[in-house]
Amino acid sequence: MRVFRTVLASLVAALLATGALSTGATAASAPKRIIEEKPPGQNQVSYNAFKLRGKVLEPQADGTVLPYANQKVKILKKACGKCKWKVVKKVKTNDKGVFKTRIFAPDKGRWKWRSKVDRSNGFGNTKGKVWTVYFK
Repeated sequence: MRVFRTVLASLVAALLATGALSTGATAASAPKRIIEEKPPGQNQVSYNAFKLRGKVLEPQADGTVLPYANQKVKILKKACGKCKWKVVKKVKTNDKGVFKTRIFAPDKGRWKWRSKVDRSNGFGNTKGKVWTVYFK
């Protein structure tokens, strides 16, 4: 009876280990979308507001890219290097995959900004470049 329990326990442990490895490999191998952004620091619209504009594209298996149309893009910010990213806005892309929004700079200090598209339709989480907006 002890031998049976030992064999059964090792078999269950082996199945759990292979199951954990296969799910980790699947999540890491998901393709990413493409996020193209223009730096907001060059597009100041008012005293403390900057315009952030970007485009989200989905690469296809045949090598073409399609716009990520009418979907949500999250705009994240953080105040310091050790701080966590916080969702500030959720903006929608248009039919061409373009999103536009205003981001605001603090009077003192710096904020880091980033855009993010959550995983869906076989694509993984995609994060844009990190931008720092501040006044000198």
